[in-house]
Amino acid sequence: MTLLNHSLLLLFLSITLLLTYEYDNCTQRLSRASEGFVKEEDFEDIRGYHASLTDLVEHVCSLMSRHVAAGYVSSFLIVCLCLYSIINDEKSTANIGVAAVSFYISALNLVAITYTGVRLHKAAHQPQNILLDMSGKYLPDRVIRLVTLFANKLSQRQIGISALGLMTITKDTILRIIGTLLTYVFIVIQFKPDSTVGIQHHGNTTTA
Repeated sequence: MTLLNHSLLLLFLSITLLLTYEYDNCTQRLSRASEGFVKEEDFEDIRGYHASLTDLVEHVCSLMSRHVAAGYVSSFLIVCLCLYSIINDEKSTANIGVAAVSFYISALNLVAITYTGVRLHKAAHQPQNILLDMSGKYLPDRVIRLVTLFANKLSQRQIGISALGLMTITKDTILRIIGTLLTYVFIVIQFKPDSTVGIQHHGNTTTA
């Protein structure tokens, strides 16, 4: 990726962390409101604020979706290539060092995007647990309808960082990445070619 893409991606991650912080504040407000007498005006204000944050997240992600996808795919491919180089290159210490540095940078970029995405997704859906607890309390009918509407919207939407609309980064993404990398490493080790030095030495001994 170019320096511009890295800069835009860094700005996007910073904005995402700020939105995550606002989602946490929204959850805290909802938690405090659920502890006492729930007023319809307060709950409607919290619900509207959460909806505004969600619209902002979707707008920002739509603008940065291509950069997120490019950063994710390029970092993942570089990590795979570096692992292949480290596993198969037994002679050149310099090549292994370069591959290790590239692996560290790309893995760090991959971890940053994944962690930020998981954190945002968790913060955006965190009010759902509070809403489920509130649905079991004695509340006015109007508030119960608002709680039900809020909970249904959270359960039906995937709020978070999206890569070209193909996936939303969640906790499951971490398991997929780890599983894919482990499978790749096992395949590379399994199909690792034998050392040609040993074959040549065996051939020279036979000739002699």
